[in-house]
This record gives sequence, C-alpha cells and structure tokens, in this order.
Amino acid sequence: MKVLLAKRRALGDTVLLTSTIQLFQEQFPQAEIHVLVPSAFTAVVEKNPTVKNTLSYESQGFFSLVQKIRAEKYDYFFQLHASPGERALRWLSGAKKALAHRQNAETEVAYGKHPDALEWDRFFLEKVFAKKIPASPMPKLFLSKEENAWGENFWRAQGADPKKIIFLGLGASRATKRWPAEHFARFAELISERFDFIPAIVHGAGEEEEQFAGLVADHLRARGFRSSGPVDMAQRFVFVTGLSVRELALVISAARAYVGNDSGPKHLAVALNVPSFTFFGPEDPIEWHPYSREQHPIFFLQNLLCRKEDNGRWCGIPVCETEQHRCMQNLDPIDALAVFKQRMGV
Repeated sequence: MKVLLAKRRALGDTVLLTSTIQLFQEQFPQAEIHVLVPSAFTAVVEKNPTVKNTLSYESQGFFSLVQKIRAEKYDYFFQLHASPGERALRWLSGAKKALAHRQNAETEVAYGKHPDALEWDRFFLEKVFAKKIPASPMPKLFLSKEENAWGENFWRAQGADPKKIIFLGLGASRATKRWPAEHFARFAELISERFDFIPAIVHGAGEEEEQFAGLVADHLRARGFRSSGPVDMAQRFVFVTGLSVRELALVISAARAYVGNDSGPKHLAVALNVPSFTFFGPEDPIEWHPYSREQHPIFFLQNLLCRKEDNGRWCGIPVCETEQHRCMQNLDPIDALAVFKQRMGV
C-alpha cells in the first residue's frame, strides 16, 4: 500500500500530523507513507523513519506538483483537513482512492462528539477502513545526536545553562490568543527571582510577532533586565530571532520548559518531550490541547459568558473591545507562577 497524507495547515497542525503518520504505520506496517505539507514546515517530518518521501506545497508550481504526485501512483491520497481550494489537486492526483476529510460541524455530528486535534484524523481513518483504531500516539519529532548537541550549544553560546532556559512562547495565530506582554514580562521576572531561570524570547517571522516580542523585551528592560552582559548577571533574558523551523525545534528541545500561548512552538515542545505550560483564552483547550494536563498543564478561565460560539467553548473575534480581552488579561502572572511551580516540579 502506497499512501500520501496531505495537510496544508499551520506549524502546529504539521506537528500533529506526526501522530497520524505513526498511527498509520502501526495499523498498516507494510504501508509506504509519503507526506505533503507546506514548504515552510517540511523540517517537522525531517528524519522521521516512517516517512518515505516528503512533498511540499509552494516549492514548485501547481502543475509540477501534480506531475510529481501522479508519477508516484498512490493507492490512497488522503487530504486531511481539506479545504475546497484543494479539490483540484485531489481530482488530478491519479490515486486509486483520493479522499478528503473536512473538520466541520457536519462531520462532528457524524462522529457523535467534538473530536480533539488528535482524534480528527483517527476517526477519519476508522471510517475509511471500517475498523476500530486505538488511541492516537503523541506527536513526535526525530532529532539526531548532533542536533541535540547543537541545541544545547546554542544556549551556552548565549551565556546560559540550557536547563535554566524557559522558552517564552509569544506567537499566536491571532492577537486575542496572546497573553498580554506585561504579563509575560512579570512572569519572566518572577521565575528569574524565585528559581534563577532565564527567560528566552525567540520570535519568528512576521511584523506582528516581531513587534510583540519587542514589546515584551521593552517591559523586561523597564524592570531592569538586560539581554547581554556577564554570564552570572542577575535579571537577564535571551533574545533570539532568525531561526529556521528546524533550528527552532532544536533550541526548544534543549530548554527546561516551554511557557506561552497555544501555538506551533507549543506543539513542538510536546513532540520533543519538553514540559509545557500553555495559556488559553478565547478557545477552549478541548480540541487544541489533546495532551495530559499533568505533564502539560494549562491555565484557562472556565465558563466565560463572552464565549458564545460552539456552545460557549470558542470565540473567534480578532479584536476584543467589549470584554477587554479578559479571557487573557485575567490570567494573573502570580497565579500562573503558582500553577507552574506545582505542576513543573520546581
């Protein structure tokens, strides 16, 4: 059986795809598995021994991609979390069976529950192959010994012990999913004072993320922190930019813990078996945090009446004016520290 698993989504979705890859291999050990993901995120499946070949969107023209897919003569082409715009690719794939999975309210009704982010693909495969499939495995990235050493040496080059680094996950798919900059700065100050940890700001591409990272850094500097100086200097933080996705995974893998918003780097941390502590605001974690709350705790205000979508579990507004972003503003840094200390064993 030759299979192409395709998912054109964000970084976190690509990380979650690694669970589906492993699940498919466990259920069909003789299958030859290929994946199709956005060009920017091919590094997520790099060195995965289960993946025979990786194709990518955007790296070539549409018709060149179609030719590559047709040349492989797939038995199955699965478009996971498909969008209407990808229909043509499925129709032209030449696969013996080309199937699309839509993660929407109609599909949810058919499944009889609101699936979490790991269950969506599993339920789809159960339907296709008419068989019960055990619980999905955790996402996983594969790093070489050399890559692990690179991550540790990266932090040492910043003058920091990797096991004192707390990776602050500032990224978010929209502004309302971000913990406020002043809260991040206060939390960073607290973990520095009480545990001698070093907060690390590592921001990715995009003007909005760059501006937010700069704002957090400004708040830290106002509190007396500096991003350079002697190795033993108190109140210091690390500020990093310009990393590739693979390098981002390496520096997360070497850190003590991830603390931040629900975002792609959070899923990277989980897939790398790094402790994580995630702030949720407008979205209930029922779907996007399908992980052990003991190993990967969350901080979340339950039952806010302003969440009116999806039976009160979700809010999709891009700017919160009426409620003044209280789902995130009211996640107090001191309360967050108490949960962090209890659950992270510090």
